[in-house]
Amino acid sequence: MITNSEILEYINEDLPFMDLTTSLQSYEKTKARLELFTRVDCVASCTEISAKIAEILDCEVKFVKSSRSFAKEGDMLLAYEGEYANIHKAWKLTQVLLEYSCAIATYTNKMLNLAKSVNQKCQILGTRKTFPFAKKFCVQALLDGGGEVHRLNLSDSILFFDKHRIVYKNSDEFFADLRAIKHKVPEKKVVVEALNLDDAIKLLEIADVIQLDKMSLEDTKKIVELRDKNYKNVKIISAGGINVNNVKDYASCGIDAVVTSAMYLSGIGNIKAKISKI
Repeated sequence: MITNSEILEYINEDLPFMDLTTSLQSYEKTKARLELFTRVDCVASCTEISAKIAEILDCEVKFVKSSRSFAKEGDMLLAYEGEYANIHKAWKLTQVLLEYSCAIATYTNKMLNLAKSVNQKCQILGTRKTFPFAKKFCVQALLDGGGEVHRLNLSDSILFFDKHRIVYKNSDEFFADLRAIKHKVPEKKVVVEALNLDDAIKLLEIADVIQLDKMSLEDTKKIVELRDKNYKNVKIISAGGINVNNVKDYASCGIDAVVTSAMYLSGIGNIKAKISKI
């Protein structure tokens, strides 16, 4: 997903010329080894990309913990060897990448496990509210944690919000146009965010997927029950303020997926770096 040219761009942001500090030490060619360990249980993410960074900077990778695998406190995530100066060039680039990616992947995986503990079909879908200029990285970490993509961009899916309704005289006119739109895109699912409970009930007859934003658990259960009784092909997804603290409550309503940005706001992982002279 992340190309070599994008990795080079990431490296050049932090290393536009040289490492001024190590260049002053006169020990640049001394052989050294860097090891990165997790201080907490986590899901490994973007470890292969970090290894590629080390290789580009002329280091020899000795160990890589596979992305999407579970790492226990104290486990090694990555180890590489090379000249002292190159080790320092790669150090923070690899550590920071892993700190963010492992945090996103671990948070996603925790949400997924909580949801599936009460609803095996419930998926965790990451929104397109990724860090600016870091979409591919955020999506990779999301996938490493077991999540799926809600929307990559405006071009890949159809999702009508209340802001799309301002061009219609009323809801009936909007619903009529939705039926026409479905004929225009026979290969696509039409997703609509409901305005309220009554609106969601009406959308069951038209939409392929209904998004319930900040809807109460009680109303969410009502929609799911009505769907299960009369509209089994319609998918119900919940969005708006859902995180590890309440994902289990929403999943237990019988929805098909949770849409969230919470994993992107989960902070950074706790990773320890050790550099030693060989």
